[in-house]
Amino acid sequence: MSEYVAFLTILLVSFILNYFLHKVPILKDRKKSLIHKSFTDSRSKPPFSGGILLLIYLVIFLPSEYNLLKIFCFIIFLIGFFSDLEIFKSPNLRFFVQLFTIIIFVILTGTFIDSVKISFIDLILKNFIFKVFFVTFCFMILINGSNFIDGVNTLAIGYYVLILFFLQNIDLNLNDQILSVNISKLILFLLIPLFILNFFNLLYLGDNGAYVISFIVGFLLINIEKNNASISPYYIVNLLWYPAFENLFSILRKLKNKTSVLEPDNLHLHQLIFLFLKRNIKNNRITNTLTGCAINIYNFIIFYMATQDYSNTKYQLTLIFISIFFYSAAYVVLKKRFKK
Repeated sequence: MSEYVAFLTILLVSFILNYFLHKVPILKDRKKSLIHKSFTDSRSKPPFSGGILLLIYLVIFLPSEYNLLKIFCFIIFLIGFFSDLEIFKSPNLRFFVQLFTIIIFVILTGTFIDSVKISFIDLILKNFIFKVFFVTFCFMILINGSNFIDGVNTLAIGYYVLILFFLQNIDLNLNDQILSVNISKLILFLLIPLFILNFFNLLYLGDNGAYVISFIVGFLLINIEKNNASISPYYIVNLLWYPAFENLFSILRKLKNKTSVLEPDNLHLHQLIFLFLKRNIKNNRITNTLTGCAINIYNFIIFYMATQDYSNTKYQLTLIFISIFFYSAAYVVLKKRFKK
């Protein structure tokens, strides 16, 4: 009963705080330059307050022994927040600040990936410099990929809600508190009120929120896999496949088209799905939320299947290839429909 009261309290506090943040002009998405989030042409202009609320809750509720994690969450938040405010107008500057911050975080916290179940890569991972580079690369792909998918309501927040939900269904080593079900359950508990607000188009995550949520969940998943031998590293890949592949696919697509890999565009899969649904549903707000929910229904199926045998690497790899195939096929079909 106390959990329900706590949840309702957090939900009410989120509504109240978001109401006041809605009154702050600088928190409105006034950027025409942020085309990957403005293409839905939302007229209600909710604030990009998701990251602000999430950061507040993390600072309050994460145990004090994780103060270093809180500090870096705050730094990552600031990078996204300055991007939302157009202080970091240059994608190159934002990229290098992210890179520097994550390298420092990885070294100070010892957040490393020790094995990917491929012998020659595992051998190279014994080298400290390569190990730092590899996990930094993973964080960068995840963080920026999560920012890419934060273009329609419920997609980014809902995606991470699903990840944390399925983590409750696997056996974790509870010796280390940060790896326990309680920590992942706490973050899930904090995200659901934000999901509800986002569902009804009352807030956006913004760059700040997308960075923070992907950063802390990425950190949690790396440590869960590292400290639980029964979990295949490719189960973690399955949980994070969509934002990571979205980013990698976008990079390859832009290289092929000879455009900057750091500049946003309107050619992501969720944007094409939005345009497809918009042909039959004239209400942009409904189409916006429906697009995110539709993609996450697929992700729910993949996560469910992956969780059934999270120790089996071959099984996990099969699911990864299935997801990549369906993403690529859907993209090609939809791109042809909207090709001029």
